[in-house]
Amino acid sequence: MNTPDWMYRTLLGNSLRDWTVAFGSAILATVAIVLVRSFIVRRLAALAAHTETLVDDALVELARSVRKTYVAIIALCLAGVWLDFSHGVHDLLRDTAIIFAVLQGARSGTRLVSLWLEHYSQQHGDLDRTTITALGIATKTLVWIALIVIGLDNLGFKIGGFLTGLGVGGIVLALALQNVFSDLFAALSIVLDKPFIVGDTIAVDDFEGAVEHIGLKSTRVSSINGEQVIFANTDLLKSRVRNLSRRQGRRMLFTVSIDPSTKSDRLAIVPQIMADVIGAEQRAALRRCHLVGAGVRGFDIETAILIPHPEYNQALDVRQAILLEFYLRLEREGIALARPPGLFTAALPPA
Repeated sequence: MNTPDWMYRTLLGNSLRDWTVAFGSAILATVAIVLVRSFIVRRLAALAAHTETLVDDALVELARSVRKTYVAIIALCLAGVWLDFSHGVHDLLRDTAIIFAVLQGARSGTRLVSLWLEHYSQQHGDLDRTTITALGIATKTLVWIALIVIGLDNLGFKIGGFLTGLGVGGIVLALALQNVFSDLFAALSIVLDKPFIVGDTIAVDDFEGAVEHIGLKSTRVSSINGEQVIFANTDLLKSRVRNLSRRQGRRMLFTVSIDPSTKSDRLAIVPQIMADVIGAEQRAALRRCHLVGAGVRGFDIETAILIPHPEYNQALDVRQAILLEFYLRLEREGIALARPPGLFTAALPPA
């Protein structure tokens, strides 16, 4: 089939045939990309709804992030490069394509970051929303900076000086805000490494309490004494933190003193009485019970128990129940507890 003569007429230095081929190619490329995008979103989204993997969700989100306007502009600009224009027009078309490619890359990158953060927060429901938001802003900022640098490099800018200035500015900013950044990175370390989570009971130095909130700069702990203790995240990570919620249980040690007038045969059965009492208590396990000392005050019986539950108030309830039952058994056996000299002694009436 011969090409009509009118197709060889020129417009802005190019024949109508070349214009038709260029714009036709751009339109076909745009339509093809849009159809592939719609197919992926429709078919893969149905598959992703029945799986728990992140890969298929990421592909769906990547397809959804493709903006048809950006695709059409990039296709038209690339098609225009094949036409006979001056170098200035070609450079303008090329630069326009690069700019919109960067915008599309940033759009796709930020959407993928949002998807990953949403998936991560669902898998780790203990994360603080403020921290997740800050992490998202920081990650998206890095995506934008990386794509802008790549775009400027492709546009012909000398980015060496820009990167140097960015590095120097970053150092100055880091020095000025080093305390803020230290707490921020400490918060991210706590969130990602998880030495403790919201709801855990922790002990730091002489403080013990439940974690209420993990923020960007500080962590709030509700003390067992009722007050709220606020730790800077940096100071918290520098301290020796004990996560009481993750231990197997609470070990409790207590000593009972027996009256010094108690006979040896009666004294010998005291550890067994304690062992029997603890054996009947299902909430605790006996670790040891021994006679460890004797003095003016009396005979000291030291007992160590392990309570599987880490909650402090429950541990006190268990120890109280053990001691009450132990004292009751001592009364039945006629074994008296030691008393300090002069205590509970009444003055004799005069003759």
